[in-house]
Amino acid sequence: MYEYIDIEVKQSSQKGETFEKCMEIIREKAKEGWRLVQIVIPPNEKMTVMTSNVYKIIMERQY
Repeated sequence: MYEYIDIEVKQSSQKGETFEKCMEIIREKAKEGWRLVQIVIPPNEKMTVMTSNVYKIIMERQY
């Protein structure tokens, strides 16, 4: 069996900062046994346009 988590990371206005924040989270969670599955940019459900200011990091681990 696997368990899953999703971690929300707000997009930064500084170039490269969001990517570094995602990598930091992935490294920290990997130490706890989590494995990266996917990074998603969810659509803004209040608008018809695919715009979002967050990333979702999807991770799994076996238990």
